[in-house]
Amino acid sequence: METIQTEVLIIGAGPVGLMLANMLASYGVETLVLEKNATYEIEPRAVSIDDESLRSLQHIGLAKKFSEQIVLGYGVKYYDRNNKPLAEIMPAGQEYGYPKRNAFRQPDLVKLLVEHLATQKNASILFNHQLNTIEDLGSSVVCHVENATQDALKIQAKWVVGCDGGRSLVRDLLNVVLDGQTYPQKWLIVDLAGRKSSLRHTNTYCDPERPAIRLPGPDKTLRYEFMLHPDDSDQDVLREDVFRNWIRARVPEDSRLPLVRKAIYGFHARIASSWKKNRVLLAGDAAHLTPPFAGQGLNSGIRDASNLAWKLAAVLKWQQPESLIDSYESERKPHAAALIKMALQIGAFMQPKSRLSAFFMQNGLRAACQIPACKDYILQLKFKPKPHFENGWFINQAKHQFAQLIPQPQVIDKQGQTQLLDEYLGNGFAMIGWATEEFFNSIEKLVPKNLPFKFVALLSKDEDFMDIQVPKNFSLVRDFTGSLGNILNQLNAEALIIRPDRYSYQAICATDFIFDRPQTISQPALAV
Repeated sequence: METIQTEVLIIGAGPVGLMLANMLASYGVETLVLEKNATYEIEPRAVSIDDESLRSLQHIGLAKKFSEQIVLGYGVKYYDRNNKPLAEIMPAGQEYGYPKRNAFRQPDLVKLLVEHLATQKNASILFNHQLNTIEDLGSSVVCHVENATQDALKIQAKWVVGCDGGRSLVRDLLNVVLDGQTYPQKWLIVDLAGRKSSLRHTNTYCDPERPAIRLPGPDKTLRYEFMLHPDDSDQDVLREDVFRNWIRARVPEDSRLPLVRKAIYGFHARIASSWKKNRVLLAGDAAHLTPPFAGQGLNSGIRDASNLAWKLAAVLKWQQPESLIDSYESERKPHAAALIKMALQIGAFMQPKSRLSAFFMQNGLRAACQIPACKDYILQLKFKPKPHFENGWFINQAKHQFAQLIPQPQVIDKQGQTQLLDEYLGNGFAMIGWATEEFFNSIEKLVPKNLPFKFVALLSKDEDFMDIQVPKNFSLVRDFTGSLGNILNQLNAEALIIRPDRYSYQAICATDFIFDRPQTISQPALAV
């Protein structure tokens, strides 16, 4: 029986598995993706991608190309049962370098990731291969696999990641349960083509009789979603005359558009009890199932990939301890749970159980929007849980008590070129700090030699480049928005060490410049 050797085996060639594979390949990790189907998924499932996910695509050099295929910066408008406006979410800022809400087609993303992975020398995909069993050998894992003609083979990997969706076989083989709830409501999805209206925002109809959502997408696509009642039969609601009447009640001209797809789905709010067993991990829908109302299911999975990829690379390539992988679940699980909770809250508002409950909720929201602070909180999507964690792989200090995803502003270099910050940070670790001699001379004391590092020296928005000389391995940029300087000032820091996933690792104060170089990126318990 043939045995294939690889460093990381990913089960599932969906968007999360492919994102993880591309990230691992960018770090030089030998990666193999196993997919049971003959080709990649072409159904347009997820339709919303956020700023954090686009930043992850930037990490592998695909953000610009993908941005040309999507609708950037759309909002949400909420209406009552009479189509009268209730509230709207129109986030204007680009804290992480991109608009907070963007419409896309999942097949476009998957195709792009497959094509990009094909250009990587150290990564490949095996389609038409079915996982059967997993064998734990202690220092490695052997997966027993069959191809389309039922020929058996073994794949031996240092690590295995199950990205095989909500019905994950990997999760079942690990005997891991999904905690949470599956909800009785079903929804009908109708995908249409040839949209006439140029309006890009989502309309959400909070109608107790029939909650509905209208989502414009790229290339004149359009999706409608309708909540179904217990007495609705699947056969009836899938009839075109039925759902086109529902569409006509919202936007009459949409009811005449060509049909692309129709489907019925339920929704879940569940989290796997464990995301790691020895050398096998879970990511994406295999680890958590998020209701669709916040558009965060896929985005949570991409966060998993971003968090896990660099940790696997650090262990396999950068001589870091395997205990680093244990922080994956402790960092990601609370945030995934918080987004599930947010989605359920939005869903409860969208699906009032009666006209009376709709009256109180909707008029309460109207009243809240008369208060400027409340209106801004809703309008700018400030209720979305911030990407940070209090327990994980970072140095906990008096003013750095949680790791946070650092902003990605535009910065300008001495040649007058303006770019997003991450273009200067590379795909490994980074250190940013004020352009001082102490910062330039600190590298020998603060940075482990075996880790990939980039260094960025900052000028404040009020400073000129003049004739400042920086070492060869430094970039010099002006923080003309002031957002990076604000973080350093909040932390009372001269510099900041940033992890490959762009979360803060350690705030460097003036006294830290005298420390000796560590040999590893330390756990919180080992360095303070």
